[in-house]
Amino acid sequence: MSQPDMSPLEPTAAEMQALTQQVLDLVVANIDGLDGGPVSLNSPSAELLADLSTAPPESATELAPLLELITRAAQQSYQSAGPGYLAYVPGGGIFTSALAGFLGTALNRYTGKVTSAPALVAMEQSVLRWMCDLFGFPDDAQALLTPGGSMANSIALTTARTLYAEGQVDRATVYIGEHAHGSITKAARAAGLGRDHVRTIRSTPDLRLDVEHLKTRLNEDRDAGLVPVCVFAAAGTTNTGTIDRLADIAAIAREFGVWFHVDGAYGGLFQLTARGRQRLSGIELAASITLDPHKSLFVPLGTGAIVVRSKEALRKTYSEEADYMQDLNQHAADHASDLPDFDSLSPELSRDFRGLRLWLPLHLHGVDAFRQQLDEKMDLALKVWKTLRADDRLDVPWSPDLTVVVFRLKDDDDADQLAFLKRINDSQRILLSSTRINGDVYLRMAILSFRTHADRILEALEIIRAAVEA
Repeated sequence: MSQPDMSPLEPTAAEMQALTQQVLDLVVANIDGLDGGPVSLNSPSAELLADLSTAPPESATELAPLLELITRAAQQSYQSAGPGYLAYVPGGGIFTSALAGFLGTALNRYTGKVTSAPALVAMEQSVLRWMCDLFGFPDDAQALLTPGGSMANSIALTTARTLYAEGQVDRATVYIGEHAHGSITKAARAAGLGRDHVRTIRSTPDLRLDVEHLKTRLNEDRDAGLVPVCVFAAAGTTNTGTIDRLADIAAIAREFGVWFHVDGAYGGLFQLTARGRQRLSGIELAASITLDPHKSLFVPLGTGAIVVRSKEALRKTYSEEADYMQDLNQHAADHASDLPDFDSLSPELSRDFRGLRLWLPLHLHGVDAFRQQLDEKMDLALKVWKTLRADDRLDVPWSPDLTVVVFRLKDDDDADQLAFLKRINDSQRILLSSTRINGDVYLRMAILSFRTHADRILEALEIIRAAVEA
């Protein structure tokens, strides 16, 4: 019997090896070039944009020219995986997690239901349970991997709304700090709350949520017949890395009977370190916590998480039956009965196997390797703060809780601050960002990349000094 013609979508083993080798060579070359390359090229030529904008062809193309085009496109972007990327909150990119991502997508198993892949769900659940244990959450707690912190914040808010304001969303109110992440307001709108029911709580001079103002707003809303559902606190704001007074806010949330959520997308996983645990005291009292492993565990973008004290709260919010899923609603075996159906605990039905992106590097490198990286970044931030504060030409008003340092030129206007930032970034060795605090422009240095070490930070301090003198 003759063999059927192979589809071009089904490469042979030899072809797969050859294709993979070409991609691997590109990846290795890219990583090897991170230390010396420019940090913030982002001006693609008209020719490149035209090449990238063409429609897919009807017939096949060789891989090599396509990889060359991808390389040209990637070069015209912020080098967020490199050691000089100190803007916003640097993300991850560890190679071993990329390998896990490749493996996970190549296996392409569905893990939304236990029945379809019980052993793989068990693998992901082991990492999720590790996250719950990290914060001392009870046996009934459940963590979830999400596409990022924005989705995690949305899950928290929707769950709080379901528990505390079902059928009366028009009266629901939520409470956020002055420096809260913008995703929370978007989550409120998606959950059916109007902008005028998102209460912004002012900050104290040290940039932490003002607990007295929070109590005042909660009392006012309750007296007005509104329904407070959730208080958001920050475990490391994006602006300055500042940690709110978590234990005090937890007590207020308990007093008023509302959901207490901690947005720890940037800072929550500093719980792995001794200093982090001390500074995050009270986070263990939260009803839910947002985490971003693609920040402080350095795994690829698209790997967020939420840890929730009550699995049943998630199930009440998201569980829905569907006739076409009835064959998957039975667990594969009795010994898998304790494993979660992720689709009944989150908005997602279709989902990728995100768990492997965490499971493999955590097992391969060990947790302590990540702890050491976080400790190093805290040391580097303290070094930056002390050095910049010693320069009487700079205003460096707040010591870092974690790894973000903000500063500005003394007695200069906003235009001068932005020109100062441009002089720094024109070096193409580091990239900083700016923000506004109390109406004034400040420069931000966010130190979190696992590729950023003392040598690049010392170079950054020299670049900043030269920019001050220019």
